[in-house]
Amino acid sequence: MALFDYTALDGENEVRSGVMEEADKGAVALYLMRKGLRPLEINIHSRSRTPFFSFAAFWEKFQTNKVTRADVDFFTKQITLLLDAGLSLDASLRIMKAQSRKPSFQQFTGEVERKLKEGKSFSQALSEFPFFSPMYVNIAKAGEEGGILPTMLNKISEYQATFQELRQFIVSASIYPLILLAVGVIAIIVLVTAILPRFEILFSGLGHQLPVNVKVMMSVAHFVSNHYIIVLAAVFGPVVVLVRYLKTAKGREHYDRLAIRIPMLKGFIRDLETTRIFRTLEVLVNNGVHLATALRISSGVAVNCEYRRVLNRATEALKEGRLVGRRLKDEGLLPDLAVDLLSIGEESGRVGEVCGQIADHFENELRIRIKRMISMIEPALILFIAVIAGYVVVSMLSVILSINDIAG
Repeated sequence: MALFDYTALDGENEVRSGVMEEADKGAVALYLMRKGLRPLEINIHSRSRTPFFSFAAFWEKFQTNKVTRADVDFFTKQITLLLDAGLSLDASLRIMKAQSRKPSFQQFTGEVERKLKEGKSFSQALSEFPFFSPMYVNIAKAGEEGGILPTMLNKISEYQATFQELRQFIVSASIYPLILLAVGVIAIIVLVTAILPRFEILFSGLGHQLPVNVKVMMSVAHFVSNHYIIVLAAVFGPVVVLVRYLKTAKGREHYDRLAIRIPMLKGFIRDLETTRIFRTLEVLVNNGVHLATALRISSGVAVNCEYRRVLNRATEALKEGRLVGRRLKDEGLLPDLAVDLLSIGEESGRVGEVCGQIADHFENELRIRIKRMISMIEPALILFIAVIAGYVVVSMLSVILSINDIAG
């Protein structure tokens, strides 16, 4: 048995909260529903004292000054649940503000409520916050105009969950190679800065007879050990400069143009952008947004500037009465399969459905491509590290084994 904090609505839509001891969250929810309450939130209640230092507590404190992507996801799910329960929009916002322990989230919900009282619509209020995308705002607007806001917000929640799952898959697939690279770099640094200098003392009396490659390694180890600040500046300085340059508009544009010309990176970017674009088109078109507006919003979802330009030109073509699929095929940036299927969808009037099929297909292709890329990167990293470390070790052993010949 464990203690759980709960928040629920009674028959008069009043908020009730408390602590209950049950086996799990499901048992708590079942008990509340039997009592005529509608559960809103159920969390584990901690009776233990807070440790002197908790990374989770530190991170939570660090995040309290801004609204994160997780907060937006929580906001979407929670307001959908409250609206489905029959509450008004402003009442739902007040409940979320009262139940939240995060100052930035409380301020955000209070601002939205204030904007509603000023006469603005829900979508207009959200559009004034930078963490709500144009896609989110337009779907909320479609829900308001059609009187089905909870349904539209639920669609947004599903959309966010899909991309969150894809994002987590990419991050999870990247963890092992990054750890492998970090361990290999640390091993090489230790080998060069801690082990090789000790061999230098051993071979100091034979320095003039050492092989050239060993002399070079000793010189490098000596320089790194005594001038590590210069070495760090030489290694990380260009990286810092490059990162700062890529954050500028010009640098980002140069990177985007170069990235779609690198063979391995080109396919990854194409599948990722195709998935983003057509998943967004699916959600927007299926929920009543005009295709021209959906294309304009999708251009904002695309990360690569070249894909954004292609979608902008397609939007202009649609306004001129031409088919989007044919215009996109002329650009040659999106996959032929995707634009051919889009053309079929335009002719049959099933654009939203076809866009969903395209997004599903290229999301699967992206996952397969990532797995293949990781399966190639892992052995390449192992081989690279083994070659460097092995070369140093074999060179040292060859000198040790032939030390008598060198001395004589």
